[in-house]
Amino acid sequence: MKEIVEGLSKFPDLLKEIYGDLAKPGVSQIGKAVGGIIGLGNTILLPIHILNERSKIFLENNLEKYRLQTENIELEDVVEVPPEVGVPILEKLTHVSNEELSDMYVNLLAKASSHKAANQAHPSFVNLISSLSPDEAGFLKILQQTPAIPFIEIRLLKQEKNEWVTLADYVVHSSVTNGLTYRQNIASYLSNLDSLGIIKIRRDIFCVPPEQHYNPIWTEQEKMWKQVAEQMPEHKLTYEKARADITPFGQLFISACLTKLSKPNQ
Repeated sequence: MKEIVEGLSKFPDLLKEIYGDLAKPGVSQIGKAVGGIIGLGNTILLPIHILNERSKIFLENNLEKYRLQTENIELEDVVEVPPEVGVPILEKLTHVSNEELSDMYVNLLAKASSHKAANQAHPSFVNLISSLSPDEAGFLKILQQTPAIPFIEIRLLKQEKNEWVTLADYVVHSSVTNGLTYRQNIASYLSNLDSLGIIKIRRDIFCVPPEQHYNPIWTEQEKMWKQVAEQMPEHKLTYEKARADITPFGQLFISACLTKLSKPNQ
């Protein structure tokens, strides 16, 4: 404890000003985990009273969430957070206001601070979080509950030539987009998550039984698109079944960033 307090004394403008009492639960763990990397960043070097009021509030709130998680780590199980993980996260915590995104950064930092969970804290995860919108971060919670997301591509098929025009793609059931601020952006969200390697878009396979997974989607869409098809009688309105699967990399990312560090006996 003495060594940790002495280490923290080098950074009074950050940890001591935020937490006051260095004996507060979790503060010793924070000192051991990130004390050695605080001086490596550009933003985090600033004494907290120099930060603008907005950044100060963000940093204090986010570090308090981190402290509450570090309480769950036995002191002997605390490890030094690798700079490539810790430095960019600490800098992000000064300006990330969205709860979904800040929680992901804090969860990842907590995992990197624990000997038992550090294997989950892949360095690339920091950049992945930075590449997500708040909606996409919230959507990951849906992915956390299911192995795959069924979707359809709606087509107008010209039967004589076996040609088609895509009317809409990445069409999901309305229940999938519940809670999203911009539900109309679901196609962009799925495309982005695919490009990041979190999910894989599969058009060669579909969810089974298909009636259960795809009929509800089509029921919501059919009436609207039939009106379009009526203007082109030589075409047939149809759809193709597809799915979005979570990748093993995506599963590790979700486990590391969406779940809080649990107590040792849990």
